[in-house]
Amino acid sequence: MNKVYLVGLPASGKTETGKWLAAKLDWQFLDLDTQIELDLGNPIANIFEESGEEEFRLIEQTALHGTFKLKNYVISTGGGSAAFANNMSWMNEQGLTLYLNPIHEVLVERLILDNEKRPMFMDLKGAEIADLIEELHLERKNFYSKSKLIYNKIKPEDSLYVAVNQLVEMHSSVLF
Repeated sequence: MNKVYLVGLPASGKTETGKWLAAKLDWQFLDLDTQIELDLGNPIANIFEESGEEEFRLIEQTALHGTFKLKNYVISTGGGSAAFANNMSWMNEQGLTLYLNPIHEVLVERLILDNEKRPMFMDLKGAEIADLIEELHLERKNFYSKSKLIYNKIKPEDSLYVAVNQLVEMHSSVLF
């Protein structure tokens, strides 16, 4: 196992945790949304607005499948990646999947402070954000729960690194 895919609702900390975990593992970090923006020369919000969510999810799936050959990477996926097509199963076949699952109030606080880059939340206020988070959670929880590891804390901690590192080492020793 030479990849870790981070999944979770928007603002669950996938990018922050991904960078932290990659540094701890001495691996590379890839933010899938950032890679899509670089590849297309267009912000995610514009792609969403111009092409719609369904088209964006196809673009996202292509980018996700492009990680196939990467080794020693922590990959932060978009909030909806796991719930589209067979992406969750595919990620489970490719490496370790880690579901970041902080309490919803934390997500709402984060989204209130930083929602301009998130197309689904751009024009929403507190209660509307909370309602959408709950709706997305209900739609996506069955996909997220298929992750090999579930982390329910707000910030990454050494216990997370130890768990991930042990799983990576255990799986690698079985393969080789």
